[in-house]
This record gives sequence, structure tokens and C-alpha cells, in this order.
Amino acid sequence: NTTFKSNLFSIPSQAANEKKMASERGVNFERTYSEQFFVGNESETETRNVAVEWLTQHRFRLVGIYALLVAVVFGSLKGAGLSYSLASTLTNLANAILTFLGLHWAKGSPDYTAQGEYDALTVWEQVDGGRPWTTTKQLFIILPTIFLIISLNLVHFDHVYMAFNLPVFLLLVLLPKVPFMHQVRIFGINSTVGIDDQVDISSSPKYLKKKTK
Repeated sequence: NTTFKSNLFSIPSQAANEKKMASERGVNFERTYSEQFFVGNESETETRNVAVEWLTQHRFRLVGIYALLVAVVFGSLKGAGLSYSLASTLTNLANAILTFLGLHWAKGSPDYTAQGEYDALTVWEQVDGGRPWTTTKQLFIILPTIFLIISLNLVHFDHVYMAFNLPVFLLLVLLPKVPFMHQVRIFGINSTVGIDDQVDISSSPKYLKKKTK
């Protein structure tokens, strides 16, 4: 019994010594996700969001895949016999709609340990903890802008195609990404009930009954 207790209490001290020695050698240990639940450690690091952290960790690889997919869609439409103008316009439209749905419409996190913390936030609002103009966010603004410029050159800045491409880009690609639109739900569209809306309970029977007591 005595031996077991002494070994049990020596484990934390051994771990601390090993960590201290590793720190002196310049080796840093990553904090595990479970460590965030210990009392006193909550403020030391930003809470992980596994739903979007891959966007930051693999941003350049993701941008490469993104550009490749856009090129494949454009090539497929052109190969189907469409003109450069129509193929580039349809590619921009598909890109705008799909990225809008994936980044600015989808909300919450599939991570059950988040306990609903991100239910009111879109994927874009969760990226990099909601901070504006990070490297990841800049890349996702610059790349569609480059696609738009290429598309406008392919249509030779035709007024008809520009009148279609520019509003689609501004409304579905650029506007949802600017900082002043963070957590803004225009006309309550895509709002989360009980979080984004203001619920007035002052006239509810339960509230009035409680107030009269």
C-alpha cells in the first residue's frame, strides 16, 4: 500500500521534471485537447475548433486543390462545347454558390465536445477564431478575385457578362467575407432561433406568474 501510494504521487512530479528538461532543450509539448478541461488551464490557450482548424493548418494545399477544381469545372464546360465567355461565367457562378453555401451558410460544428458553442456561427465566422484579415481569409478572398479577373478578360469585358458576374461576386463572394458582416443576418435569414433573435419573455405566462409572487 505504502509503495503504491508513493509511486502514484511520484508520477506527476516525474512528468513535470521531464517536461522541464524538455523545455530547457527547446522541445515544446503540444497541449492535448483533454487538458483544457482541467481547472485553471482554460485561459492559457484558445479553445480548439476541430471543425475549421484544418482550413488554417493546410491552407496552401487547400488553395491549390480549390484552384484545380475550378480549372477542372471550367475545362469540362469548355470541353462540352460552350464558349469561353459562357464557360467562365458558369464557372464563376458555380464557385460563388458552392463557396457561399459551404462557408457562409453552413453553421455549427460536428465536434460534439464543443457542446453547441459554435451553433450560431457560420464556418467562415469560426475560421481563425473570427479574427478578420488572417492569411487564410485573405487567400479565400484573393483567389475568387483572380478568377473573376480572368473571367472578365475571357469575356473581353462585355457589358452583359459583367452585369452578371460582378453582382454575383459582390453579393455571394466578397460581401459575406468583410468584417462588418460578421454574425450579421440580413432580414433574419439563416439566423439561429434563440441566439440570433431577441426573445421577449416579459409577456409570457410563466414570467408574469413568477413576477407576481
